[in-house]
Amino acid sequence: MADKPYFGSLKATDGASDFNSLNAAIRRILSMGGAPALVEVRAVSGTGLNPVGFVDILPLVHQQDGVGRTMPHGTIHGTPFARLQGGKRAFICDPAVGDIGLAIICGRDISNVKANRKASAPGSFRQCDMADAVYLGGYLNAAPEEYCGWVGSDFHVKTAGKFVVDASECDINCKVNVSGPVAASGDVTAGSISLENHVHGGVQGGGSTTSKPE
Repeated sequence: MADKPYFGSLKATDGASDFNSLNAAIRRILSMGGAPALVEVRAVSGTGLNPVGFVDILPLVHQQDGVGRTMPHGTIHGTPFARLQGGKRAFICDPAVGDIGLAIICGRDISNVKANRKASAPGSFRQCDMADAVYLGGYLNAAPEEYCGWVGSDFHVKTAGKFVVDASECDINCKVNVSGPVAASGDVTAGSISLENHVHGGVQGGGSTTSKPE
């Protein structure tokens, strides 16, 4: 006879024998291990140049009872999200509402660590609870409209805003193709020739042209 639907790890036939009851208890303990879950981002805070922030997430796989009826999960609030960062250097690409990602369930209550951003005692005795998830994106998302990365053998940067480089120096050792205007707040040097301070020789009245800049 085929198994009936079940809620979590509890099947509708689990009370039929001592063996089934023992199996049900074992499955119940294993199911409390806090497995990762696919989730959707519902709200985001702490983005951009702020300290790494939090998302509100909704688990996408519904709960199911012993006869197959399903019920959606509630929203999990204040889940820390991941940012690719080492020391004071970071690549900023924060989550957005509607993103699909992975919730990784921590073994103990992380509420005090979230509040203090340092080593702390657990906030309670709870274990492997969805309230203690962290968020890692993104999975099953649509094709990007803004991006930076390799497309074939070329490295592309596409953004709806400005492309801003703020560095003490900028060395470019390659051919650069720019399809829009370029603005520089400081001098631009090509080889040894300054854009702001170069001079032209061979200047005289009439229709003559100047020589190359120096």
